[in-house]
Amino acid sequence: MRRKALPLNWRFTVGFIIIFSISTFCLYFYMSYILAEQTKATIREDMEKLQSFAYDHIQQYALVNQGNEQIEKDGITPLLYGISRSTGHPIAYYDKDGIFIGETLFTKNGSVRLELQPSTILSYAFEADRALSLDNKSVVTMTENNGKHLVLLTFPYYSNDRYEGFFRMTSDYSSRYKHNDAILRSFSWFAAVLFVVVTLFTYILSSRMTRPLFKLSLAMRGFGEGKQTDAYLPIDRRDEVGQLSLSFEQMKGQIEDQLAHLIAERNRVMELEQSKRRFYQHITHELKTPLTSISGYAQIIGKPDFNDPVFLARAAERIKLESDRLHSMVVQVLELARREDTDSPQSVVPIDLSAQLEACCEDMEIKALRYDMKLECELQAAVTVLGHQEELRQVWVNLLDNSIKYGAAGTSIHVKAALTAERAVVQVSNERDQEQPIDEQMVFEPFYRVNDSLVKDHGSMGLGLAICQSIIGSHRGMIAFRQEGRQVHVQVELPLWT
Repeated sequence: MRRKALPLNWRFTVGFIIIFSISTFCLYFYMSYILAEQTKATIREDMEKLQSFAYDHIQQYALVNQGNEQIEKDGITPLLYGISRSTGHPIAYYDKDGIFIGETLFTKNGSVRLELQPSTILSYAFEADRALSLDNKSVVTMTENNGKHLVLLTFPYYSNDRYEGFFRMTSDYSSRYKHNDAILRSFSWFAAVLFVVVTLFTYILSSRMTRPLFKLSLAMRGFGEGKQTDAYLPIDRRDEVGQLSLSFEQMKGQIEDQLAHLIAERNRVMELEQSKRRFYQHITHELKTPLTSISGYAQIIGKPDFNDPVFLARAAERIKLESDRLHSMVVQVLELARREDTDSPQSVVPIDLSAQLEACCEDMEIKALRYDMKLECELQAAVTVLGHQEELRQVWVNLLDNSIKYGAAGTSIHVKAALTAERAVVQVSNERDQEQPIDEQMVFEPFYRVNDSLVKDHGSMGLGLAICQSIIGSHRGMIAFRQEGRQVHVQVELPLWT
């Protein structure tokens, strides 16, 4: 099972904590090292000055008190007092055999006293320091005793170029080390406070930086799951994250457009598939009906004992009628198929639309009068379109023929042609006997016919409007069907010739 990762803002914060901690520890140890080295350098410098001062004091003491029998009798004791009072440091003296002679110490009131027993600190590194003094070398030894940081300066003592012994001077540097510790403690507190402040700042800043990314992740997840309403991402920043959000919104818009286009294409393909299925069902039914009738009559008149001249004449007439109907249907189906394979009409020329409509109305007026109907034309002059003469004439004839077949007797068929927004608009309207609803979407489908018992021509196969739609589409126009009660309107729009 895949383990869930830490949120991005926590990873930023943890990463900062690790980097900050490592950097702080390194800086702490570096400061400790620098302070220690500075302290050592200071101690060495101080010890050099103390040794130089002690030697100067010894030389002055020897010159001033040369030949003084009492001082020579007292030995080294007055010299120890003088060096301690002058330097402010305790000092001890050992003879050339390493025997302790005496050590000066300071009392609480600041006076100097002489101790004949060595203090504990003098035993530290005694043999090593004595060996170096015998070799005429000075040595500085640092040690810690009872919480105090002490420094022992051991240097040899010569009189008349003869080794007489060595001095050990004690210096207390506890205050210096306490000062260093105080600096490190202050740095530690400052680093701790800075760590808390910067950690909070990093968490807030990383949260502010990663919150849009988290929202973007949720939006993309919702968008991937098809929840477009959950994929909204507010854009209120002008940095890289804001640009990313804007890019996502643009990408989402493009994907939504593409998705809508794909859905529309899918629906169109499904509708086309259903249309083809209905087309095959209808054409099968339409072909079956006349063929069944022809086959039935042929079987009857083909019998050996058939001898009925009257039935034979009726059968011949019926076979001729069904054959003509079958031929007309095949011609129209081939015409529709040909039109679907043709993108644009051939041999297009400028056409005076008003004159063409007027000629079609004159041709169809006889049929309209036969069914007690009247054609009324309201045609605007100078309506010119670019198209195929015969194809457009076929459209107007089909529309007028449908209006006559489905119109009510004693009514008028209105034909109008006008100019609107750089397009030619033709509208054919008629009134029906019944207020029967017509499917405005299916009316242009092949073989769609209105179930109207009062239709005047029952030989219709429902291909007329489908052919009209194909012709108008190839002329880059539009055709629409609209029903208002018993009124039916078919409107055609074509681009003008310019």
